[in-house]
Amino acid sequence: MGSFIKKDLFLFLRDRKELVVALLLPIVIIFVLNLAFDGLFDSDEEAMLDIHLALVNQDNQENVTESLQEKLIEEGSFDEMEATAIAEQASYADPVEALANFLESEDLQNWVTIHDLDEAEAIDQVEQGEIDGMLVIPNDFTVESLYAAFTGEPPAVSLAYKMEEETANNGTMYDIINGFIDNLNYQFAMQQIAGSNEVEVVQPQGGVEQLGEGETFTMSQYFTLAMGILFALFLSITVAAKTGEEIRQQVFDRILVTNSHPMLFLIGKMVSTFILAWLQISIVFGLAHLILDVFPGRSLDFWLGVAVITLLFALAVAGLAAVFTSIALQMHNIDAANGVFNVIAMVLAVLGGNFVPIYVFPDWMQRVSEWTPNGLTLSMMMEWLQYQQVSSLIMPSLMLVGFFVLCTLVGLAMYPKRGGAK
Repeated sequence: MGSFIKKDLFLFLRDRKELVVALLLPIVIIFVLNLAFDGLFDSDEEAMLDIHLALVNQDNQENVTESLQEKLIEEGSFDEMEATAIAEQASYADPVEALANFLESEDLQNWVTIHDLDEAEAIDQVEQGEIDGMLVIPNDFTVESLYAAFTGEPPAVSLAYKMEEETANNGTMYDIINGFIDNLNYQFAMQQIAGSNEVEVVQPQGGVEQLGEGETFTMSQYFTLAMGILFALFLSITVAAKTGEEIRQQVFDRILVTNSHPMLFLIGKMVSTFILAWLQISIVFGLAHLILDVFPGRSLDFWLGVAVITLLFALAVAGLAAVFTSIALQMHNIDAANGVFNVIAMVLAVLGGNFVPIYVFPDWMQRVSEWTPNGLTLSMMMEWLQYQQVSSLIMPSLMLVGFFVLCTLVGLAMYPKRGGAK
């Protein structure tokens, strides 16, 4: 068995081109990506928004209590006593005032400027680009909103947010206003369920809540992890490609002549791939850290976790090499087989987020990524990088082991019988 493993390791180590690709190329790519994207994602200063919003209030807020009482009696089928009680209860709530206070609150005043304008002037300034958008509060908005809140019917009028063109500022402002309205409706609903005699509109509180003690990760760390995993994945193709060279040199036939078990050839490929993949990832991560200080201040526990994750991924790569080797032994054209292997590896790399961060893809692609060995490993690395919780790695680890077992069984099933290799 040792002879087979030594053979495959020597085949790889004697190929200087493969050594350069496996060890130096990922370091060069990581270095170039860090230079290209330096400061683009890792800046500590938050990008400050400067939004100018025109507030056009067309609502006549005089006699709100009387108007609401009449509407409840005429349209809501309430008797006069019930309508009076509800109207009195509603006098404690003014959605327009609550919205204005929210937009001018301390949380928003640093990056949102409110301009109280009439509609014509607001339209003119929006068209000229002096103001990002305008929020129109239509007439009877207060009465209609309170009536809808107490009767459960959809409001007859609603706020209108108008803009000249869709921009990041407008999108952000729309989300803020929409979030406030949702919060307002939720509060009305909860107070109705609780049977409160008074309605109090509470402004939503802003801020960032830290969940747990997670560490932030940088794009430098992402590039390092993605490239290390990507090139280790390609090792499964490299080892399988050596099979073609061995077929041409009749190595497989010589194994049969020596009366060695043919299965040792495949097992040797798997073990050597496992060793090479683990060493390759470890060297890339180590060099990237020494050159670029990618993982500063990390404890020994962190590095032990990284070592375990890389071992599990190396197992998955070894299983993939078993499948590729068995296919290569079955095919007449080894070059065509290598082309198929490269296509498979490229698809896995794209789905696994090794070329582009997976979070920029649609949700369905993110879910698919978790079923690829490289995507799963990258996810595990990021999870460990941020939280270092062993419990979060248990299920992904079992999935990687399952992938290895499945690929091994497929490789064994496809492995040619004695004399069956092409």
